[in-house]
Amino acid sequence: MSSFRKAHKAQRKEHKERSQLKKREKLGQLEKGKDWKLRRDDYHFKGKRLKALYEKARNKNPDEYYHAMVKTKTKNGVHTDTRVGVQYSHDEFKLMQTQDLGYLNLRMVQETSKIEKLKGQLHVMNNNDDEDEDTFDDEDDFIEGGGGSAGLKTHREHIVFVDSKKAVKKFNAAKHFDTAPELVGRAHNRPRMETLRTQAVVQPGSEKILEKMERKRESGYKELEQRIDRLGALKKVAGAMQTQRNLQGKGMRRKVKSTKEGKPDVYKWRKERKK
Repeated sequence: MSSFRKAHKAQRKEHKERSQLKKREKLGQLEKGKDWKLRRDDYHFKGKRLKALYEKARNKNPDEYYHAMVKTKTKNGVHTDTRVGVQYSHDEFKLMQTQDLGYLNLRMVQETSKIEKLKGQLHVMNNNDDEDEDTFDDEDDFIEGGGGSAGLKTHREHIVFVDSKKAVKKFNAAKHFDTAPELVGRAHNRPRMETLRTQAVVQPGSEKILEKMERKRESGYKELEQRIDRLGALKKVAGAMQTQRNLQGKGMRRKVKSTKEGKPDVYKWRKERKK
């Protein structure tokens, strides 16, 4: 029954809103229903807000005391705040920036160590499952991008060097890696023949265990991707903060390049002879 309703909906005519008439083009674009809905919601929101403010002003007690009235006053009908915040000197401000930069560097070191630990636990798999015997995955290869899935899904090759072209034709990958021929194409969990002879191979008990292992592996990849993105963001903030700190120092400089996407501008300082 549901499939019949879906087929019936697919065959129905699509109703489109009409456009502005030719003779009324000078009046501008015709307002659509979605535009009117946004304007309606904005109108009602402002009306409710004004009503709440009127109610608050009407119920306010003019003789009520509050602490902010000691440092505030009204001048020519304009409410002004005379409270002055804490004033820091130039040296104190530079010291606080140094502390912030030190904290960012600490966070970058922590994220880097956690990324390295995750990369040691996870095995980065190749996208191509059906690959030639001459091409193998190297577990130690990992391309760190600027974040995102580009750092996770990369095509990697394990290159084996031989002496001559004749040796290439006679090359046996299973013998070279000392493993079973069925396990040569694996990028991870490729035990040697001695391990296969001496230890028992434990197979998962059911599909639920396999699904659980796959979910755990995917969550590990997701965490690794997020940490790489976080490390890139920390580097951007630390670079911008270091640039601002350098600009507060002495010396003639000029801007070499203006950058975008949150990256700091590039400055060049004039060389000075040190005494």
